[in-house]
Amino acid sequence: MTARYALPCAGLLAFAGACATTSQQSSESPNPTTREVASSQQATEQALKQAQEAQKQASAQSKKAAEAQARVRQDQEKLREDQEIARQEQAKAQQLQAQAGQEAQQSAQQAQQHQQRAATALSEQTQETAKGRQSAAGVITRVRPDEVVLQPQSGEAMRFTVNDSTKVQIEGRTSTADEIREGQEARVSYEPSVNGPTAVMIRVREAGTATGSGTGSTGAAPGPQEPPSQPAPSAPSQPAPSAPSQQGPTGPSY
Repeated sequence: MTARYALPCAGLLAFAGACATTSQQSSESPNPTTREVASSQQATEQALKQAQEAQKQASAQSKKAAEAQARVRQDQEKLREDQEIARQEQAKAQQLQAQAGQEAQQSAQQAQQHQQRAATALSEQTQETAKGRQSAAGVITRVRPDEVVLQPQSGEAMRFTVNDSTKVQIEGRTSTADEIREGQEARVSYEPSVNGPTAVMIRVREAGTATGSGTGSTGAAPGPQEPPSQPAPSAPSQPAPSAPSQQGPTGPSY
């Protein structure tokens, strides 16, 4: 744009210079015609100067327009970059929201399961209380086919009769009395009676190592269990108290 107006401006300047010289010489002449020609030349020179100034302004304005267009292109490029960043952030936000929804759903399911377990335990405890049952918690110190001995945190050991109606749960899994091991923590729900407390439900808190549980029936299980208990270090002391075990502890404890 600037080069296009440069040549016309140079021509106008040269022509204006020639006109100025001629006008100066003619204005000093006494001839009226010559003075009139000089006046016309002055008017022409002034018009050329105005045209030159207009061309300068046009060139400056063209430069400003080019700079404005360059800024517009930069702003458009920046806008596209910002839009791309906004799309990426929106995608991340949607992904995090989906993950948060899944985690909230899992937490709600776990909370519901815990509430169901607590409600079930409370219901069982209420039923046991309504039936006149009691409960005791402690460590299993002896396991026999027909009884278990529980040592509470305080007080004397308690003996509970085990029969076919006694239910056993180990870590929430339905099991049998022959899978209970000494040293496990348990809670025993029992019914007091004249002959001693009878275990209705034995809930073992910690699962022990299940060894020798391959016997098919509960009737065959007591046979193999008795012989190992006699050669053990405590075997000599077990036969002696076994006879009074059903009478001695039951009298003072219950």
